[in-house]
Amino acid sequence: MRSSAFGVLFAALLVLAPGATPWLRAAHAQTPPPRGPYISIGLAALAAQGARFADGADEGHAPLYGRPELFTIGDFDTVLLSQAAAGYRFTPRLRFQVEFGMARQFEFRGTANYPRAGAVQPAAADLRTRQLLAAGFYEVAVWSIGRGLQIEPYVGAGIGFTDYRLDNFVQRFPDPDDAAGYLRRGPAGEVPFTGLPSGRGRSATGMVTVGVAVPMADRVRFDVAYRYTDAGSVGTAAGGDILIVRYHRGNRSEVEVPINETTADFRTHGVLATLRVEF
Repeated sequence: MRSSAFGVLFAALLVLAPGATPWLRAAHAQTPPPRGPYISIGLAALAAQGARFADGADEGHAPLYGRPELFTIGDFDTVLLSQAAAGYRFTPRLRFQVEFGMARQFEFRGTANYPRAGAVQPAAADLRTRQLLAAGFYEVAVWSIGRGLQIEPYVGAGIGFTDYRLDNFVQRFPDPDDAAGYLRRGPAGEVPFTGLPSGRGRSATGMVTVGVAVPMADRVRFDVAYRYTDAGSVGTAAGGDILIVRYHRGNRSEVEVPINETTADFRTHGVLATLRVEF
């Protein structure tokens, strides 16, 4: 999934590039308009850092893991994020914008490490996110390259929040230490599992970025930027019921138990390409 998302973004840039080349060659070095509004649309490939789900705050329920050394560790895949923004340039080098981004569904794949549950304890979950940020950008310089081509490097930072929904969090135990014990398979080979409650929430978010803008026309710019985003944490609902499905009595048994939240930090690295039109 990581390579496919970056591949889609790269293909989109290749599609844009042939049509943009004549404009780029004809563009003359020029100072951005001193002030005025602008809008932009963009597409980013987001790669989340590795995640470790562990017990969160104690809300008076049973903990899922119970000890600091127990957790579920793994990775979210790489996805595409669509972004739209509206902003205002206050000086030739300083601009601010409000931006909204929505990512496609992240898929988490990892493994738990419960004792006596076997060396392989696969876990999976789905995560959806939406993000609203207020961001500022400072254009460091204007560099002329070749005959009439210019690039405008910039740095930026933003703050805001991320809404998330975590669903379908399941931990499976296909090969426990004792194949005839509590985690034995069902009569038809069914694998025992634990289903965690869904979770949703809103986390404070910070972003830093570095990028370059390339003029495509008098008031049209193509931006490419690297972004690092700290979106706080994501997790299951506090007090939600886990579904414990076992077969140790020969038949399927289900038990629901309310638990405290389980949480993981959520941070992403991304490459964002945008088309910006200034008025």
